[in-house]
Amino acid sequence: MTITLSAVLTVLVVVAHPDDEVLFGGFMHSLTHQLNASVDLICVTNSEGGFKHAGIAESFYDNIKLREETIGRTHLPRIRQKELMGSGRIVGIRKFFFYDQFDLEYSRDTNSVLSKQWNKEWVIGRFHDTIKHGNGARGYDLMIVMLPNVNSHGHHTVSGLLALETISRLQQMNSTGIVIPTVIGGSEFVLNQPPTYPENQLAEVFTNTTVNEFRFNLRWKLINAPIANYQIILCWMAAEHKTQGGLIPELCTNSNRDYEQYFYFTINERDNHSSRLLMVQNLFTQLANIHEH
Repeated sequence: MTITLSAVLTVLVVVAHPDDEVLFGGFMHSLTHQLNASVDLICVTNSEGGFKHAGIAESFYDNIKLREETIGRTHLPRIRQKELMGSGRIVGIRKFFFYDQFDLEYSRDTNSVLSKQWNKEWVIGRFHDTIKHGNGARGYDLMIVMLPNVNSHGHHTVSGLLALETISRLQQMNSTGIVIPTVIGGSEFVLNQPPTYPENQLAEVFTNTTVNEFRFNLRWKLINAPIANYQIILCWMAAEHKTQGGLIPELCTNSNRDYEQYFYFTINERDNHSSRLLMVQNLFTQLANIHEH
């Protein structure tokens, strides 16, 4: 299913569930509002698995017993898609792609995700089609994925790994008809050193440079708002996800999250396209210059 809201840098964001996009909220808002970038988003799961947290929102959604598993799994895909679109409007997401893969359980086991919940080849095929056709012939300049991490939800890690595998296959095809985006990974954890994910070499981040991490400062003030900073944007986004009520205090009380952290994948260097890293460096430098001067 594809849903379009109402562009130039073109960006494709990949998340596993509605509410994951909040991890990239400051960066996305700045891309669309300061650089006039066009940002589209893929959500891989159907988000049915959020019923355990949904009881708080039942009165908001016609008193449907969302906390009951059978009822929740029936209604949450529709409800959470709308919540994601509400959050997306805040940061200026243009187009949403919903892949509707099963959201059966929480597990860090990526093999379980692929064997019991998601159709790997179908998802990769959809990634391929979205990269090729989602923005027409213009394609996408940049893809943002969830940085694979052994401590993360398996859905988060697998969404990033399958996006990277799609890029790898496109590189091997050497097709002139597809614009292959540069890929960076956003971390859901605060990291003090370059991340490693030994389980899959596609997730290797590029460290052969003086700058191997890119930060978006959530303490930067919003333009034309001398008091409010980007943490406010994240709270606005979280508030759209009423069925996942615990997300709001988690975000709004987490004083340690001063930055969003992004990492450049080594896979980008396969085609010896030196402008890829330079593009990412210039992008974050430009945003810093806008907010700090």
